[in-house]
Amino acid sequence: MKIITGKSVKLFCSLMLAVLTGTVLAHHSTRGIYEEEAIEVTGTVIAWRFINPHPYLTISVEGADGVTNEWDVSYGGAAVVHMQRQGYTDTTFKTGDVIVVKGLPAKAEGVFGILIEGTHPTWPDGTAVVKGGSMF
Repeated sequence: MKIITGKSVKLFCSLMLAVLTGTVLAHHSTRGIYEEEAIEVTGTVIAWRFINPHPYLTISVEGADGVTNEWDVSYGGAAVVHMQRQGYTDTTFKTGDVIVVKGLPAKAEGVFGILIEGTHPTWPDGTAVVKGGSMF
């Protein structure tokens, strides 16, 4: 019969923690996906789905070239519960609402996405869509 020492248990637990932490961080990582310099876009809400695991928002944005594209607005992995704490609900956005979004644009060519982690969209007059502070 082999006896497991306290040292072996500590080593095993440390290794498991490292593996699980890496997996969780990789799942919610935005590193390398978005540019580092923020932009601002004004768009019309196409879809707002306030659902778990992550709500999502899609807006229609007309570019400087006159071409309209659908942009996916990412809240950086925030769950419904995080967003409820800030004042978001399933009726925060309605199809046709015009909003202003500031955040980091997607790096991939031909991809229209923006990360607004920790910030909130505004209405065209500059008032905040919700009054909450940081998302987290």
